[in-house]
Amino acid sequence: MASYDKTIIFRDRIDAGRRLATHSELQNIKSLSPGEKRSFLVISLPRGGTVVGDEVAKLLGISHDLVFPRKIPCPGYSEIAIGAVSEFGDVFWNDDAKKYGLINHPRVQQSKNKQIVEAQRRKQVYRGNRQPMNDLSGKTVILVDDGLATGATMKSAINTCKHLNVKSIIVAVPCGPDDIVEEIRPFVNKIICLTTPHSYRAVGQCYYSFPQTTDEEVIQIMKKYQDLTIFY
Repeated sequence: MASYDKTIIFRDRIDAGRRLATHSELQNIKSLSPGEKRSFLVISLPRGGTVVGDEVAKLLGISHDLVFPRKIPCPGYSEIAIGAVSEFGDVFWNDDAKKYGLINHPRVQQSKNKQIVEAQRRKQVYRGNRQPMNDLSGKTVILVDDGLATGATMKSAINTCKHLNVKSIIVAVPCGPDDIVEEIRPFVNKIICLTTPHSYRAVGQCYYSFPQTTDEEVIQIMKKYQDLTIFY
């Protein structure tokens, strides 16, 4: 079990991304040749994670793309995820969803279907006509979000990357609860989490400024990576 870190408060998502990019486990990528860097790719989880991922990609000099997991909320408790679904319809259920028989609950199934539609909408809006990520063989993917809560959406993103045949997966997040970090660790090659506060309640508590990221912000960020096809 990892020990708790001293709590870090980030100014905003940009600050968090810059701090992630300076982590010793990622800094070696920065010194690689342009050809070697093509084997690395930042994949962020929109919307907030894309702001963080943009800073990581810029500072390491590598490209950036997106996956679109969406949390499936617990009926009556919209902030609590009992699972997550990808834009492909693949579903990850957490232990509580299975334990309490929530998977086949009509409201849960309705929510799942709604989230699939939203994931597909975001994919179309944010990626537009870019070439689909059908296969990432030989790539090391750096999965970035603005923080972990239940870990459901990150686990869904990990599953998506594995389906894309990536060579290895590094999860890089500014903050998260220690137990969720340890849950994720066995499923990836490496996990970087800058701070795991003792009393962790929500991602936003680790930021001075944590406004909701808009569709337009994500679109503007991803315009910088329009020539993604040259990396695949």
